[in-house]
Amino acid sequence: MRSIGSIMARRPVSGQHGSGLLEVLLATAIMGTIAVVFLSAIDGGMSRAAHVEGRLTADSLVRTQIEDLKSLPYDAANYYPVTVSPPAGFSVTVDVVDASPVDYPSTLQEILVTVLRDGRPILAVETIKVAR
Repeated sequence: MRSIGSIMARRPVSGQHGSGLLEVLLATAIMGTIAVVFLSAIDGGMSRAAHVEGRLTADSLVRTQIEDLKSLPYDAANYYPVTVSPPAGFSVTVDVVDASPVDYPSTLQEILVTVLRDGRPILAVETIKVAR
């Protein structure tokens, strides 16, 4: 039986003297590649989350504006105000077109509510209002 001292004093097999420079560089390159892939996935997720948040905000603004328009009396002058207060970076427009048949003037309107983010439209919803 060998003593612990003789095992510790044993020399490595020739050609195996610990980690070489090439092995360390290869391990570093692999870890760097994994880090880049991981960080780009996080960045992509964050940008998609911001896009979804903007879309949800626009949807909420459009729904609220349309509900407010439905509660207002019919305006034969084809004008309805923007009643929602959009957050910073968002704006809301209301466009009204008279779509009344010739036999019944001023009885039907097409209303387009558009939400813009930084000046670009991100959601537009059209509805109809009837004079009662």
